[in-house]
Amino acid sequence: MKILAIIPARGGSKRIKRKNVKDFCGEPIIAYSIRAALQAGCFSRVMVSTDDPEIARVAKKLGADVPFMRSAATSDDYATTADVISEVLDRLEVNGHIYDAVACIYATAPFITAERLRDAADMLERGEAQAAFTCVEYSYPIQRSLAIGEDGRIGMKYPEYATARSQDLPKSYHDAGQFYLSTVKSFRECGSLWGPDTRPVILSELEVQDLDTMTDWKLAEMKFKLLGHTVPKKKRGRKSKAELESKAAEPKAPAIVFARKPVTKTETFPETMKLGRYTCESYAVMDAVTSDLMLRGRNHPDIRKRMVNEGVVSREEHEAFVGSLRSRQDKVYYAVTANMGDIIGSFNMERTGPARMERGIWIDPSQWGKNHALKILARAYDYFHRAMDVDVIETKVRVDNEASHRLEQKLGAVEVRRDEEYVYYETRLAD
Repeated sequence: MKILAIIPARGGSKRIKRKNVKDFCGEPIIAYSIRAALQAGCFSRVMVSTDDPEIARVAKKLGADVPFMRSAATSDDYATTADVISEVLDRLEVNGHIYDAVACIYATAPFITAERLRDAADMLERGEAQAAFTCVEYSYPIQRSLAIGEDGRIGMKYPEYATARSQDLPKSYHDAGQFYLSTVKSFRECGSLWGPDTRPVILSELEVQDLDTMTDWKLAEMKFKLLGHTVPKKKRGRKSKAELESKAAEPKAPAIVFARKPVTKTETFPETMKLGRYTCESYAVMDAVTSDLMLRGRNHPDIRKRMVNEGVVSREEHEAFVGSLRSRQDKVYYAVTANMGDIIGSFNMERTGPARMERGIWIDPSQWGKNHALKILARAYDYFHRAMDVDVIETKVRVDNEASHRLEQKLGAVEVRRDEEYVYYETRLAD
C-alpha cells in the first residue's frame, strides 16, 4: 500500500502565536511529528502543507518534503482539514502521484510515535478497516455529567444515571488529535478522514493534551518529561564563576574523541565509506552476494536473541526492507567487511532529531572477541559528528544483553532511562 503522510502546518495560528514551530522541550514542536512519520517506515512520502516560508524551511531541514505552498483558499481560519488534504491529493494526482491511503498528522502532536503510526497503517494494510485515528477515554463517565440551567442552578444532565455505579457505565472516548489514516477511496467518498469503517488507536491520558493555551503547553511539557523523554539542553548566557566552579566539580560522562583526518561536510549518508581497515557499504547499493550474507547474519540465532526484534527475517522481508532503504534519507544500514573481504557485521544509523541519531549494530559470531564493534563505532561516531554535525547517539539495549551494556560503557554512553525490557542510552560526542 502506497501511503502519503501530510502534516498541515498553517502559519497564522491565533491563540498561540507561531504555534507550529514554537519551542517544545528544546525543539520546534513540528519536529516530533516529522520525526515519527519518517521513522515509521510505512509512508512513501512525508510532506508538510504550509503557507508559511519559515515553517517550510524548518520542515525541509527536518527531512520532510514541501513540494508546494498551500493556497490562500486553504490558509484562512475557515478552511477544514479535509480541504487541506483534498488540495494536496488533487495537486499531486495532476502530476501523476497516486496514493492508496493518506495520513493526516497534526504538527502539534509531540507525543506521537512511529509505533502508533505503524499500528494504524497495518490495520489498513490488512484490510481490517478503511480508516483509523487516535482517541482517548473520557476520564469520567459522560453519563454522570452535570449541566447548569438558565437559572444558574446545576443538576444531572442525565438524571437516569444518578445512582448508577461508574464501573457499570459504558466507556466513552474522544478524538486525541494526533493523526488520522484513511484510504483515499474512503476519504473521497465520505469527505472525511474517518467514516463508518474506522478503527481506534487508543491512547492513555498521559499521551494526550490539547494545546490551545500556554497553560496547555506547560502541562504538555510536564507530561512529556513524565513519559521519560529526554530534553535537549538549551544554550544559556554567561555563567557566574561560582556556577562554573560547581559545574567543573560534577562527574562527567566520557565522550568519544578519535584521531582524525579532514572530512567533507554532507547532509546525506555516504553509500560507501572507509573506517580504518573496515569498508562500509550501504544496503541500498550492496550486491546480491553481500545481501545474502547480511540476511544469513541477521538470522543467526545468537544474533537474533540479542536484537530488539527477535523474530527471524524472511527473504521477502529482507528484500523489501533493502528496497525501502533506497528511498530513505533518514536511515542507512551498512554491511561491514574487513580488508580481506571477511564479513564483520552490520551497523545502522537513523536521524531522530536535529544533531541526533539512533544506532544499532551486530557482529558476526565468527568475529566475536576481537573488539570490532568498539573499533567500528568509535570511527563511525567521529565521522558522523564531523561530517553530519551529530552531537548525540541514542541506543536501546535489552536488559539482559550484558555484552552490549559493556560496549555502551566503553563508548562513553550514559543511561537515560529504562523499562522492563530495555535500557536507553545516549552518547554525547566531543570535538
